[in-house]
Amino acid sequence: MNITEFAERIVFGKTLEDKLAAPGKLTHDLPSSNLPRVDNLTTPGRSQQLQMHHGRSEKIQPPSDAKLENEQARGQLLHFLANHELLATELMALVLLKFPDAPHAFRRGVLVTLQEEQEHTRMYVRRMQECGVAFGSFPLSGQFWRVVEPMRSPMDFVSRLSLTFEQANLDYSLHFANVFRRLGDDATAGLLQQIYEDEIGHVQHGLHWFRQWKNEDQSDWEAYQAALEFPMSPQRARGPRAAFNRAGREQAGLTADFIDKIEVFRQSRGRPPTVRWFDAGTESELAGEKSAKSLRLMNQLGGDMELVMLPLCREDDVLLVRDIPTEAFRKQLINAGFILPEFIPLSQPESLSDRHLTGVHPWAWTPKNQAIASPLSEKSQEELPTWHESQADLFRKSWAAERLGSWLSASTTNSEKTPDWFTSSESAGISIHTPADLQPALKKVAERGYDFALFKQDFGSSGRGQRRWSTQDPLPASEQTWLQAIANKTATSSHAPLSPQSPIGVIEPELHRVLDISFLWRMGKGAAPEYLGWTRPLIAGRRYVGTRLAMPLKNCEESVRRFLMEDRGRRVEETADWLQNRLAPELSAREFSGRFGVDAMVCRKPDGSHEIKPVVELNPRTTMGHVALELRSKIAPSVQAEFRVLNRTDWQGIRDLFASSPLIVARDGRWQSGAVWLTEVTDETILVPAVFIGSEALEAIRQATGV
Repeated sequence: MNITEFAERIVFGKTLEDKLAAPGKLTHDLPSSNLPRVDNLTTPGRSQQLQMHHGRSEKIQPPSDAKLENEQARGQLLHFLANHELLATELMALVLLKFPDAPHAFRRGVLVTLQEEQEHTRMYVRRMQECGVAFGSFPLSGQFWRVVEPMRSPMDFVSRLSLTFEQANLDYSLHFANVFRRLGDDATAGLLQQIYEDEIGHVQHGLHWFRQWKNEDQSDWEAYQAALEFPMSPQRARGPRAAFNRAGREQAGLTADFIDKIEVFRQSRGRPPTVRWFDAGTESELAGEKSAKSLRLMNQLGGDMELVMLPLCREDDVLLVRDIPTEAFRKQLINAGFILPEFIPLSQPESLSDRHLTGVHPWAWTPKNQAIASPLSEKSQEELPTWHESQADLFRKSWAAERLGSWLSASTTNSEKTPDWFTSSESAGISIHTPADLQPALKKVAERGYDFALFKQDFGSSGRGQRRWSTQDPLPASEQTWLQAIANKTATSSHAPLSPQSPIGVIEPELHRVLDISFLWRMGKGAAPEYLGWTRPLIAGRRYVGTRLAMPLKNCEESVRRFLMEDRGRRVEETADWLQNRLAPELSAREFSGRFGVDAMVCRKPDGSHEIKPVVELNPRTTMGHVALELRSKIAPSVQAEFRVLNRTDWQGIRDLFASSPLIVARDGRWQSGAVWLTEVTDETILVPAVFIGSEALEAIRQATGV
């Protein structure tokens, strides 16, 4: 038998015996006289029992590590791995058939590796039979075959199989060897240890020929990326996140730079990704702020804050960013337990135009973000929302104030009673259309019994565009000048032309605020809102500084906690229901789609009792509350934590403290103490988003910031 005849038996043989039988002595290395066609071979020969599952819907996964105490689950895992070894055997035989004129030394190396893969398959089959599992008892994935079979050259083969799937097996085999060793299953651990050591040699063989054939002007990494075609990517060359095996890759001869890049590389393994990006300038855009200074500031803040999208990203997602994070910072994020998305420049969304997408989810839908999303609309499984000018109303402080006033007033005249622990309609803001409207509005607030009022610019956010004015004293000249400038700017905005129908802001009574609460939803196109939960934002003055993650009411007054949480949090749930019932038709009428939130607050009345103002602001976009909800799952039980947005001065005051206090992670991967940064701090950084975990960390941040 020659090598080609041996390879034919493996590729086209129907039985497992055909594929795993040792070749005996191979007399020569010449193609057979009747060489079969092996182009576009959709499947190798397989018995009915061992047929592979094909199709994009295929989702064949091994049991989790936690289930491997069970003998049946062990057999299922070995079944999963045995199929990979059998596929590797068949693909190595296929490369011998496809490229009979490849270098003799390469073919000899493939032959040696093939016979080791045969032995690996035999080892797995024997061990899983001891576990009571027959080969073919579970579905068999055909993924390896689908993505490697189309190879057009031996270079394709070593790139796809040796440097991708076999490199990933350096993680899987050693990881499972360690798992079984911990379980006391030394037989299975020894089997996997032997396979791991053999895989190092397999990667070495592929790497040697890869370097022989690659463009000598390219680095290993550059050539490797160039050799792979989507859906193949370096993402597939890595195993479980917690099992990344640097030492094995070094033994195989991969360079430190190549290993670093493999560790942090992210791209979809085939699932259509959801594309996301952050936008700091939503309200600024709608307010028509187009000055160079404003645009520079929004771009700066966008760069500082864009990685707050990470908690919202799922595996295989794409995050559009202004600056790709450095490898070192991506490694920090991986070590902290984040599942990183694929990073693509925000300036290049068209680079995704040939990819199938699940959906497109920006921080907010605005005309600018609609333009960014437009090139991706045809590739998205989800229909993209369409921007309507009426949606801009949802961002207006005046719109929310007017709705709150009408909702609270209506409750006294219809059957749907508003809770008696809500503020009255007099707590709602009064729209200001021109500077001349201010004094009459202040007078109305004074008549309601309030000494101070807050002015909020119509498209303001995060405390920007706010002023606190006395209802008793004349407005200072400097404030009159400021208000006139706001009016002038509003007059030139394409979304807020100065007219009786377009306010420049609202005046509302200053209530005795004791606690803030944010209610959060998401809403699909044409669907009802889905309530996600609530968070407790942290407000310094009138500026958002963070969100309490775990134990949100831990450090608030006992009377406030009782007010909110008595009867199993009835007041919180009733407030959420009341808001959803009123907002749903308003949002649907404007064809709104995406995440949204409502900021509310608990106030203290003069008699010391409490009430809730159910709408302080409507945020028809993703909010930091949505980010906080996702971050909660990363906090260990019974541990306090806060998400904070620090200014540069605050960060400089605490950076050295946390540089010497590494993040402590529990065995389940959740955070116990320390800090996690969500931006790379440079000399230009203005804002630093971070998570602080544990009572010591929270005390340190309070001392540094006063909040």
